[in-house]
Amino acid sequence: MMDNLTALTYLPQDQLNLAYLHEVLELNRYRGLALSFLPFDPPISRLMDAIGMECVHRLCSLQEVARQMELGACVNANHQKEPPFFNKISKHFFVVDENMGQYLLVNAEKAAEATCTFFGWLLETNATPELHQPLFDFVTQKTKECLVLRECREHWGVGSSELSLAM
Repeated sequence: MMDNLTALTYLPQDQLNLAYLHEVLELNRYRGLALSFLPFDPPISRLMDAIGMECVHRLCSLQEVARQMELGACVNANHQKEPPFFNKISKHFFVVDENMGQYLLVNAEKAAEATCTFFGWLLETNATPELHQPLFDFVTQKTKECLVLRECREHWGVGSSELSLAM
């Protein structure tokens, strides 16, 4: 039994590094989504940009906690220079129609749910008191992020399809 608990407990520097690197990936993903939606649906682009800014706040929070714990090297700001996700898209980068937009929103929601699960797992396996509150806050914020993205996906295109029917 003790071996199982040990296997699920990471050192604080490992948790900081995992959380930070994952949030950098999230930031890059939301920046790419903001850019992808910009020509087709600027309000969705602004939403993705706002969610990306929340990632920046979480990264700053992790940097502050790491500094207080004297583990600043675990959350290196240079990680934000990772290549953006749009280098991996083969056909189109910008949203060109509602099907593509819906596809990206579905995937954004799935990725947000996976991230929420990931931070929940980090919280559950956390053994460092200094990390409890930031991880708890991240799980709360990521849960709300999932709800916002779900609502966005469910209502996206409704107004525009009603508008096209009226024409």
